[in-house]
Amino acid sequence: MLSFGNSLFLLALVGLAVPVILHLINRELAVNLRFPSIRFIDQSQLPRREKRKLRDLLLLLLRLFLFASIVLAFAKPVWIEPLVQAPERSSLKQTVYLLDASSSMSRGNIWRDSLDALRKDLADTESDEIGLVVFADRVLSQVPPSVDEEQVENLLKGLEPTFAAGDPATGLQSAVRFFNPDAEKRLVLISDFQETDWQRDLPGIPEDVKFVFMPAEIGGGQNIGIVNVNTIPIGKEQARIFVAVRNNGTESVTVPVIIEGGTISEEKMVTLSPGQTGNATFVQAVTEPISLTANLPSDRYIRDNRWHFWLAPPPLIRVYAFLPNLDEPRAVNAFYYFQTALEVESDTDWVRFEVTALDRGFFEESVIQDADVVVIPAASAYLRDHQWEVLKNYIAEGQTAILLPGDGFPKQFRALERNGMMSSRFLGLAGNTNERQTPYHLGSVHPSSHLAQTFDDVAAKDLFLVNVYRYVRLQASQEDLVILAFENGDPALLRLAVGQGGLIASTFAFDPSWTDMPLRNSFLPLVRELVQEGFDTNRLRKKMFMEEVVLVADPLTQPAALHREGQYWEVNVNPSESVMIQIDTEQYLPALLSQKPLYTQTTGSVRIDPRLEGSRTDLWPWLLMIALLCFFLESLLTGIKDAAQSSVLKRRDPVQRA
Repeated sequence: MLSFGNSLFLLALVGLAVPVILHLINRELAVNLRFPSIRFIDQSQLPRREKRKLRDLLLLLLRLFLFASIVLAFAKPVWIEPLVQAPERSSLKQTVYLLDASSSMSRGNIWRDSLDALRKDLADTESDEIGLVVFADRVLSQVPPSVDEEQVENLLKGLEPTFAAGDPATGLQSAVRFFNPDAEKRLVLISDFQETDWQRDLPGIPEDVKFVFMPAEIGGGQNIGIVNVNTIPIGKEQARIFVAVRNNGTESVTVPVIIEGGTISEEKMVTLSPGQTGNATFVQAVTEPISLTANLPSDRYIRDNRWHFWLAPPPLIRVYAFLPNLDEPRAVNAFYYFQTALEVESDTDWVRFEVTALDRGFFEESVIQDADVVVIPAASAYLRDHQWEVLKNYIAEGQTAILLPGDGFPKQFRALERNGMMSSRFLGLAGNTNERQTPYHLGSVHPSSHLAQTFDDVAAKDLFLVNVYRYVRLQASQEDLVILAFENGDPALLRLAVGQGGLIASTFAFDPSWTDMPLRNSFLPLVRELVQEGFDTNRLRKKMFMEEVVLVADPLTQPAALHREGQYWEVNVNPSESVMIQIDTEQYLPALLSQKPLYTQTTGSVRIDPRLEGSRTDLWPWLLMIALLCFFLESLLTGIKDAAQSSVLKRRDPVQRA
């Protein structure tokens, strides 16, 4: 059967009259007669010619084929093979059981009841072949359909729910692939049909697959679960612990929350209404890393009654500063103020810094890879091209660098533009050391930066009183984030996005000849927040759920607090498994799974669903090749014809005969 994708293009076939009209045009060449004078030429009328006739029929046919081929190609013709009548279905009957083994299936007696329901259906089924797919966050195990029911029973023995959240999509895809295309298909879904799992993006089930739902009864009862645990520093060697607890039941409850581990054991009471989330707050000393657990009394779902976490001081932040030394001796002043602001400690400090000063000649990849933050006061103007490349790669991997200008500021900012690290445009210098009577002042802090959290309305007063005597003027680009700006809108501090990291560029040096900021109270918090602007002080503490456990080097089968190669892991059960709401298995879920796709996924490839149409063959590529062939033949014949006619006319030239 012939079909067209753009049938309106067929109207252009009326243009086939164009080549006919072209062939009516006289193609004879005019005869050139050469005379020494025009006085012998008498005026005369052109003789009447008979009506022109169609000539060169071969050329005409080629042009008609050329035009028709192009028009038909644009119409996108497709040849669809007639769908062969499907043979009668075989008598083979297949049943595949899809068993949910996510963590929520461990609630109460759900798991035991689900296995009993599966075994009862297995004993009553009239299917010839039986298969089984067990899934949680992925397919855990499977048995292809066969006549050996013992394989299914052997797999069920000793099977327990995992600690991972459920993802039914993977199990559905595997189960559907098991079916024989000609068999009578029956898919049995056994799950608690928890709303948080079954509202994911699910694949459609082919219409010839009959699916049966066996929902487990969640039942009543209380379920109080831990949602999260956070630790926040409140001073030197002290931290506050927040244990978030949620009441997933239908009645108000008062429960004890206990944290314990090592020599620590403390209890707090929390009262929660139905559906409410509250916090139990603890304060503990932190001298060294220790793994703790937050615990609740046992209930119907015990897996959310324990949460593993680390109570640990933040890691030491290693700051490497590269100085220009002999190139700009005064840059040492800016570094001194910067170093003092970072290394000073108080009883309320939580984050600690270690600052190391190096000559710019040591700026190499092997050196800076050990640094958490790189600071370059004035020395960036003297970096070579390969060193700029090293800096760019360092930042792109997720690190942070801070650049302060010096006497060579034009080289620094032009190098930033040249190396594709800054989109803002360098304009020049504003002010000089002799303009201290009319200094510039800071005017705004970007609300999304770390500085905005530190300098609120009250704390920002001292910052906005800072005098800046000169600064590098930049025309800010939308691609660069202006963290701190002057009153006139010019950038004072920019955060430049480079790969996964960031480069913070100051437009003024932390030197008394540029500004009095190092003498202000706001200088210390400004510098410390700048260093942490793109740096995660909790980088060594990672939270993850059991379905993400593949990130851990060693296999893990249950929640735990781990320490691997300097990294602290907090692995827990996903709180989404605590939800006690079931999805509608009578209307919503069947309608969702019945969305039949045009393309069904098969093992190794994607094929068109054979129930929708036969094989398709696009004809437009062949038509374009025919058009190209006609064009070459037409050009060849036209050239031969014109050459022959020109030769005849030259032989008739009377001047040449004379």
